[in-house]
Amino acid sequence: MRIKFLLLISIILFFGACSSKQYYTPKTITTSISPMSSEKIVNFNRDGATLYNGKVLTKQKPLKLKLKNGYRFINSSPNWLLISTKDGRCKVIKNKKAQDIKFPTELISGIVIGNNLVYLLRDNNFGIYDLSKKAIVYNNKGEKALSADMRITNPIQIENLIVVPLLNGKLAVLDLKAKKVIKDIFVSIEDKLNNIIFLKQVGNTLISATPYKLITVNKQGKREFEKAISDVKTDNNYIFAFLKDGTISKLDLTLTVQDEKKFKFAHFSVVTLYKGRIYALDKQGYLIVSNKDFTKYRVYEVPEVDGYSFASGRYIYYDGNKIDLNNLDYK
Repeated sequence: MRIKFLLLISIILFFGACSSKQYYTPKTITTSISPMSSEKIVNFNRDGATLYNGKVLTKQKPLKLKLKNGYRFINSSPNWLLISTKDGRCKVIKNKKAQDIKFPTELISGIVIGNNLVYLLRDNNFGIYDLSKKAIVYNNKGEKALSADMRITNPIQIENLIVVPLLNGKLAVLDLKAKKVIKDIFVSIEDKLNNIIFLKQVGNTLISATPYKLITVNKQGKREFEKAISDVKTDNNYIFAFLKDGTISKLDLTLTVQDEKKFKFAHFSVVTLYKGRIYALDKQGYLIVSNKDFTKYRVYEVPEVDGYSFASGRYIYYDGNKIDLNNLDYK
């Protein structure tokens, strides 16, 4: 009887939790959209996505390549391409020549600077691999991270320094020439899903975020915007923070709110800024299109989001769907 009673209580609590979950319900829907078909996304990070057929999307456009043998896109520039597999294999491709590297565990983030690969591994270890010597010349054992958000970002270069985004909410500022960390910057200190999900330099300001906090760092000091964050985008000297309660906040570089709009209970799956418009896809199947001051917006109905999503140029990709943003406006 006791077991049956506990089972009944568990069922009641489960369905009670499900029924209490609230969803975004727009007051007005402009129209329903039937997306084009596309391959499903099998892996993605902040800079690109790998499709089921091996094709690669970057934030700007698809790349003219097709990955095989379990390789997934990590990072790229006009001069190099970085790809990796779950078992620690990776390739650096420069001038159409590929160099194979084997790490102890999966490479999840990296950047190529000259003959150096600055890497971050799944176990939060990071360091420098010398492509000429074909060896690790610096390794730092990062603090263990219990879990990570899928939106892992890559290191960035600021003059002679590399800012490495770690899985425990910390930025490691690495002197590439001296091969040592000269500074640690803590973004947030939560236990789970606390990796860096956004990292960018705007002018002399470094902008970074985890799912718990957004910060800016410059000569005037460090500023914080402590909210539950779904995503971050920048536009010139403005920062758009997409929050987990459905709010979109337009901030300046001091993290002062300039404009704000709440789409109550919206859960943003993917967001992008394209041709002066904000696009935010709610997981329940509503695509919000707004101007940057939130004075005008429209909501389009699309198929619900069940898997990974990624914005590349004029398209949003998700669940085998492809939405053309050129056809959608807030006017």
